[in-house]
Amino acid sequence: MRKLLLAVPLVLLAAACGGGTSATAAQEQVVVRISDPGNSGFLAVAKKDGSLDAALAKVNAKVKWVGDFSVFAPAAQAINAGSLDVATGSITAGVTALAVKPSFKIFATVPPDLPGEGIVVKNGSPIKSVADLAGRSVAVGHGGTSEYLLLKALQTFKVPVDAVKRVYLNPPQTAPVFGSGKVDAWSTFSTYLIPAVTDLDARILADGEAIKSDNYVIYVAANKLLDEHPEVVKTLFEYIKEGSTKEIADPEAYLNVFTQAGPQAVQGAQKDLVVDLQKQGKPAQAVTATEIAKYQDVAKFFLDQKVLTAPLDVAPHVVDVTTLGNAKQ
Repeated sequence: MRKLLLAVPLVLLAAACGGGTSATAAQEQVVVRISDPGNSGFLAVAKKDGSLDAALAKVNAKVKWVGDFSVFAPAAQAINAGSLDVATGSITAGVTALAVKPSFKIFATVPPDLPGEGIVVKNGSPIKSVADLAGRSVAVGHGGTSEYLLLKALQTFKVPVDAVKRVYLNPPQTAPVFGSGKVDAWSTFSTYLIPAVTDLDARILADGEAIKSDNYVIYVAANKLLDEHPEVVKTLFEYIKEGSTKEIADPEAYLNVFTQAGPQAVQGAQKDLVVDLQKQGKPAQAVTATEIAKYQDVAKFFLDQKVLTAPLDVAPHVVDVTTLGNAKQ
C-alpha cells in the first residue's frame, strides 16, 4: 500500500522587514508543501517527528503539510497549473499525464508492487481465470493503473479486449459498486485492493506478477522546483529512499502513527495484509536506463491499446537525481 506523496508549489518567505537586499535573499527559506500523509507510512512518521524538516533544513528548506490527493491524475493537473511541486503515482498514470505537455519530470521510482495490484473478484464468483472475464464487466479507472492492469491481463492471457466490458469509475466510487455485485470484477491496486480482500469478501484473480505488470511507482517534481532548487529535490529523494527502506524492514512500525482507532486506523486482517505486502516491497531508487525502457514499454502498450493517441518519448521527462545540484553555485 503506497500513500501518495504530493507537494504543492514552492514559495519563498519574504523577510519581515521587507526589502530586496542580498542579505534578505540569503535568509529566504524554500517552503515545500507536501500532501498530508494520513495515519501511516514513513511520511506520517516524518510529520510526527519532524525528521523531514531536519533533512530539508540543510538546504534551507522546510515542509508544510497540506491537503491530500488519492490518485495521480489530479496531482499532475495541479502541477501543470502551478499549484503543486512534487507528486507520486504510477507510471501507467504518468504516461497519460506526460502526453499532455507536462511541467514536471520523474526523479525517482519504485519497482512494481506485484503482489499488491491486480484483478479481484468475489469469493463466490464463478470467474476462476482471466479467460473467464470474457462476457463480464470489470470496474476500471480511465487511463491509469487500473485500466493498464486489465488490458495487460487480457493481452497476457490472450482474451480479446472487446470481449470484456470496461465500467469506468473513480477508485473511491468503485467499492460500493463492486461490493453490491453491479460489476463482476475490479482491476485495482493496493490502496483499494487490500480493503476489497479484507472487507468485501474478494479474492485476487490475477496479481501483478501473473499479469506481467511493469507498473512502476514514480516520483515527479515540477520543472520550476528542479530548475531553481535542485538541491531540495535531491535531499527529498535521499529522505524518501531512506524512509522507504526503513518502512519495508519494519512495516508495522509505520502503521497507525497518529491514532490506533477510527477510520484512518489499519486493524485486524487488513493490518496483517498490509504488513505482508509491505515486506515484499522495494525502496525508492534513482531512475536508470533500465526503468526508462520499462516506462517506454508502458507508453507503447497504451498507444497500441489506443489509450494514447500519439507516440510518447518518456526519456526527456526523466532526470538523474544523483547529479542534481552538483553544479549549483
